[in-house]
Amino acid sequence: MHSNPKDQHLTQLARAAEMALTNAEDLFREATILFAAGAFSRTLFLHQISMEECGKIEILGGWASSHLMGFSSNQRKVEMALASHKAKNFANAYLLPVSDAEQNARDDSDWEATVTAFNQQQTDFHNESNARKNAALYVDFSAGACQAPRDMITREMCEEIAARNAEFLQLVGPKVAMLSRWASAQDETRQTHEFFKTRIEELKQQMPDEPTKVIDRIMEELLVRALMIKREAGSAE
Repeated sequence: MHSNPKDQHLTQLARAAEMALTNAEDLFREATILFAAGAFSRTLFLHQISMEECGKIEILGGWASSHLMGFSSNQRKVEMALASHKAKNFANAYLLPVSDAEQNARDDSDWEATVTAFNQQQTDFHNESNARKNAALYVDFSAGACQAPRDMITREMCEEIAARNAEFLQLVGPKVAMLSRWASAQDETRQTHEFFKTRIEELKQQMPDEPTKVIDRIMEELLVRALMIKREAGSAE
């Protein structure tokens, strides 16, 4: 099965990811300027929005993969996710280090507990990110007292989020480049995704209780497949 070489939807998704990355990098630089000026509350806010643009890239990548595998997508639902702070923070949780609770569950091959631990990490990350973003913007009234953003946001908070933002930017950069390659080599990309879709269903049937092994195996096979394609392309030149 060959894709339409003028698959504008895939091209548009790749372009959107490129724009999101550019904006995330711009926001990071502007946050750095504000930090140097001592404007810590607005520094944190810009870093948080920059990271949410990284989360948007994660969502766009998933949408592109689904499209290439032939799954139908609810475009309105995905667009709402791209605009949702919660959805973007939840997507960014995939970029975080594995929590101790999740690692312990993995070591015990307790997949239900693994999912539960990750879901909790997503929720905690979103709640903390959203609370700090709001604290960076608004005067807060609570329990009869009020606090301004400059009272709530510290230099240390800014240094912490700047380091995380830099890490997120490094992680999503290659994903944007990958989406661009998908858009420029659509036939090859669609064939790879079709292989992935078929093979993962086979492996799930073979190892229904070992999802980690399924993922490890499919990644190994995809790497071998990518190397073979690269060699064939080199031989044809």
